[in-house]
Amino acid sequence: MENLVITEFVKEKEILGNELRNKYNLSENDIDDIYNKISVSLNKMIQLVKDGKSAHEKFFSDIILNSVDAIIGFDNEYKIFLWNKGAERIFGYSKKEVMNCDFSILIPDYLLKRGEKEYLINEVKEKGFLENHESERITKDGKIVNVNISRFSVYNEENEPIGSVGIIRDFTFLKKLEKELREKENLALIGEVVSSIAHKLSNPLNIIAGNADFLLLNKNENDVEYEGLKTMLEEATKITKSIRHLLNFSRPIKVNKSKNDINDLINKVLADSKYIYSHSEKKITFKKNLQQDLGEFEFDKSEIEEVISNLVTNSIQAIASEGVITVTTSKKNDNVKIEISDTGNGISPENLENVFLPFFSSKEYGKGTGLGLSLAKRIVKEHKGEITIKSNIGKGTAIKILLPA
Repeated sequence: MENLVITEFVKEKEILGNELRNKYNLSENDIDDIYNKISVSLNKMIQLVKDGKSAHEKFFSDIILNSVDAIIGFDNEYKIFLWNKGAERIFGYSKKEVMNCDFSILIPDYLLKRGEKEYLINEVKEKGFLENHESERITKDGKIVNVNISRFSVYNEENEPIGSVGIIRDFTFLKKLEKELREKENLALIGEVVSSIAHKLSNPLNIIAGNADFLLLNKNENDVEYEGLKTMLEEATKITKSIRHLLNFSRPIKVNKSKNDINDLINKVLADSKYIYSHSEKKITFKKNLQQDLGEFEFDKSEIEEVISNLVTNSIQAIASEGVITVTTSKKNDNVKIEISDTGNGISPENLENVFLPFFSSKEYGKGTGLGLSLAKRIVKEHKGEITIKSNIGKGTAIKILLPA
């Protein structure tokens, strides 16, 4: 464009110069001076046009490169060629680390096995775009994030596909808020139902259990009625315990902190837990690695005792015949860490995602309400702490609790 304008300007200079001489009787110096001024102005105009184009390109380039959402470009082989700052922020990889990598490095293994990669490719190939696909992605440090994905094909001037561009928005925090809202709504509903059930069942259950207990006082183990009365008492006790769990879960948790020794509490829970399996044929060994210089710190003794008791009970139930349960305490920065691990059956990956959900249980029917871990998480959260779980099928489970000290 610049060369074309200059060529035309030289042609017009000769024609216009003759008109200026004849009409206005101007000298050659006057004519050169006029053309010099015109030339300067023209060069400025050309530069403005060029700068305008560059500014336009830079504007859109900055939008893409600095967007808070991840904008990722893929070629026809699904290799990454565009990686903006939003992608760096969400996934933790630098541009250099992901260039020419297959985009499957961002997809968790369990989604790859379900055909997530093929689904994305086929959708974009058939429709030319993919809109608001909600899924999960994995970051460089192994963290799972909830994402919303839109993706569209890119074509060259000959309308040939040269790749695709994905726009990925991280809405993990929003998903967390939605989950918490649903949980609170469920708790409110559970509270109403459970209060009604507990009120109607408590008195009859207490009468049944009381009478069975009274009758057992006059029976020997060899009597015909002994086993029946004992079973009646045990089952009534189970129902009462289940109702108590429901009531505990549905009520708001009020944390009453006082200074306590966490090691003393753990020793008490482990001593009491032996009665849970004493009547069975299980051979369970308890190991303790308790840091002795932790000192006292503030927590709600009864609530944390219930948490640890639930976790130890779960470990006992997870061991089929013989195994080890290890309880460890240690100080980590300004937190006390409590870890309870076992060599039990373990939890499958698909169940591991749901273990903290209310009423979810991987145990056999009648062996759990599905509230233990959910209640434990609520109690730890009210203490401003954290609870995490890791498990492998056939190898066992480990649960870590961090409490601020």
